[in-house]
Amino acid sequence: LLSLPLAIPAYIAALCWIILLRRGGVIEQIAITIFGFERGSLALPPIYNLVGTTLAISLCVYPYVYLPVAAALRSADRTLEEAARLCGRSAWHTFRSITLPLLAPVVVAGAFLVGLYALADFGTVSMLRYRTFTLAIYQQFGGSIDRSSAAALSMLLVILVLPLILGENIVSRRGQRTSRGMAWRPRSIVPLGRWKWVAFALLSLLITLALLTPVIVLGWLSIQGWLFPSEVDRIWGINNTGIAIFGLNTLLLAVAAAVGALLLGLAPAYLAVRYPSVLTKMLLNLSKSAYALPGLIVGLSLVFVLNTIVPTIYGTLVALLFGFVIRLLPLSITTSEAALRGVPPVLEQAAHTLGRGGLASFRSVTLPLAAPGLLATWILIFITAMKELPTAILLRPPGFDTLPVRIWAAASESVYTQAAPAAFLLICLTMASLLFLTLNRRFGLERTLHDLR
Repeated sequence: LLSLPLAIPAYIAALCWIILLRRGGVIEQIAITIFGFERGSLALPPIYNLVGTTLAISLCVYPYVYLPVAAALRSADRTLEEAARLCGRSAWHTFRSITLPLLAPVVVAGAFLVGLYALADFGTVSMLRYRTFTLAIYQQFGGSIDRSSAAALSMLLVILVLPLILGENIVSRRGQRTSRGMAWRPRSIVPLGRWKWVAFALLSLLITLALLTPVIVLGWLSIQGWLFPSEVDRIWGINNTGIAIFGLNTLLLAVAAAVGALLLGLAPAYLAVRYPSVLTKMLLNLSKSAYALPGLIVGLSLVFVLNTIVPTIYGTLVALLFGFVIRLLPLSITTSEAALRGVPPVLEQAAHTLGRGGLASFRSVTLPLAAPGLLATWILIFITAMKELPTAILLRPPGFDTLPVRIWAAASESVYTQAAPAAFLLICLTMASLLFLTLNRRFGLERTLHDLR
């Protein structure tokens, strides 16, 4: 349950908090109907500010820290903690002096991923009207004929991203030197006693805010919009058939983009693993760095390139699919490289000595052994494609709406009963994929996120 909020886009979480906490929203309606409050008299926490935006993003991206830390705790050398306890250290002092310093590189690296997500976010800040670089770039791009100001703001945003990339690389190199021992793993579970229920209550609160609240709010609004449609609902003309079409468009685009990105990423990943050199290492580092670029900047760059070089395909499904593949390709190369690195090269060499050629040995030896990691890569790419908003907004052809685009369009017009069904369906589709990846330890969501980091 703690990993499932990763399937919920932050802009959908923002939508849920708007529905709950805005004036005339769910909480105020309940207060008026049940408790007799007058309209506007209930003090509601403001959400259109830094605190509201931070809360919406944090509740969706904390798994970027939680999952690698959980994996590090399971694989850490527990003998160090045991030695500290034998020397008379208390459990709390052992945690502060031994465990926390060992986890620090993993925690900081996860925080860098969260920082990159926050810098690149567009949908959340757009819905909560919090002015950031991404929102200003989009407004400059859509509101003026001269796009030079949007390009200048994009360069500033890239400059902000670079320190995070460099800092993450430094922390990752330090984290690789963390001592890990698997020979002896003593029992290191500490009973919490009466604090067990406090910890359980805090975890339940986190799951309620990050997971149950969006699902319940969107599910309830979806049922309300279908069973008791208002005049606005009829004007928008969204029904079960319309939602199904948007969902089908999103599924087909995500599947095609994930397949294309995975196939295109295999070749450079294989070169980096089996033929290491300065060139292949540079290619891999560039791929990792490119993944940190905000989707809005990638989409704007593709708009400029397509309009200049091949204007005939701009505004078509080909351009949209091409944009998604380019956006997801760095993620594909990075995670595929980690999956292929887990296949020992001696097995390929044995196949060569038995008369197998390079392609035949890759097909019969390397690919089957790397299949679980590659499947995890495909699922992670698929989930990312399902949630992608800026690229879809900038490159979609007329009449082709995906679920994220429909959510953003309805929420921009404050028609939340029509944004809710699309958001609920998107959460269900992405959560099913993430649940499959989480429950199957063979594929390893934690390992895949660690490789991405």
